[in-house]
Amino acid sequence: MRLAEELMDAEACSIFEVDHEKNELFFRLARRDPRRKTQAIRMKMGEGIVGWVASSGEPLVVPDTEKDDRFSGKVDSLTGFRTRSIIALPIKHREQILGVLEVLNKRGPDAFDSEDLEVLAIVASQIGIAIQNAKLYARLRQQFTLTEAELKETQARLLRSERLAALGQLAQGIAHEVRNPVTSIGGFAKRLKKALPENDPVAHYVDIILKETSRLEQMVQDLEQFTRMPKPEIRQVRLRAILQSALKVWEMEDRSDQIEVNMETLPEDPAVFVDRALMEQALIHLLRNARDAMPQGGVISISTSWEDKWLVLSVKDTGSGIASEELPRIFDPFFTSKTRGSGLGLTTVNRIVNEHGGEVKIFSTPGDGTEARILLPPFSQTHLT
Repeated sequence: MRLAEELMDAEACSIFEVDHEKNELFFRLARRDPRRKTQAIRMKMGEGIVGWVASSGEPLVVPDTEKDDRFSGKVDSLTGFRTRSIIALPIKHREQILGVLEVLNKRGPDAFDSEDLEVLAIVASQIGIAIQNAKLYARLRQQFTLTEAELKETQARLLRSERLAALGQLAQGIAHEVRNPVTSIGGFAKRLKKALPENDPVAHYVDIILKETSRLEQMVQDLEQFTRMPKPEIRQVRLRAILQSALKVWEMEDRSDQIEVNMETLPEDPAVFVDRALMEQALIHLLRNARDAMPQGGVISISTSWEDKWLVLSVKDTGSGIASEELPRIFDPFFTSKTRGSGLGLTTVNRIVNEHGGEVKIFSTPGDGTEARILLPPFSQTHLT
């Protein structure tokens, strides 16, 4: 553009680009505009000299703007610049109009002529190639970014699947071997406690043994339940019935009086095609996690909504939240930041939802709670009444 200005011995020049969606032109570049007043200006196709050139696809030389009815003073009134003469050419690439090159106010006594037009035609051609290459580069870069992100997500899911497969093979051999000695240890510890005199200080250590063996037994049970999880048996069921049933089971387990539960569901109560038992199990795990994150009490909010055509089940707590560095690992088997539990809760939730063709998303801010969202795909839903 600087070259074009120097070759023409002109006061200013600019490039207008076509916005094909809005059928408008906007300033891509404007020299002699230090305050960038032109950035907010748009011209309709056919409006002013640039609009006429963009619509017709033909170059235009205007020696005196005051004598040409096609000239629009819109830009001058907004920028304070005074346009006296114009030479404007369409910027094309493979016959498609990309924009308009405009050079303003030739200095000296001579006006713009056909020789100027020939020189600027070469410049406009080079600008057209540059604009098209820039757009192509931007599209390729965007596509590469998306592909790279998708590749990382696919790789993470593959690694997770491999871990789960290895876990299943390991668990089948270990669970049986672990359960028997743990059961024996727990049984003998109970007998030992009964045989101890009242207020014996050793009873404290026996209680620790009983507590830890109980935790190990629960871990073995969770592990067996995870590895023996059946394939979903899909049936039609009302969404609200799943939520209410899961909430009832969770409340019977260990609901603290300090925890308030709020539920807000869709008024239409959509029917879904899912394995009811497995989906309830996934929700119970989420409720347990929410409870454990609020040892001093808090609020659990359960809701359902639509996200595009996906059905969303949300369980949100006001607990301690999850550290940002831990979020990428929350679905890994045995990973947990809690002092109790097997670390298979979210792994189980993720597996159940994935086998329904859905997705689990976790949003969390340390100190500000966690939201777990189950997204069920369109094919799992029906609006039959």
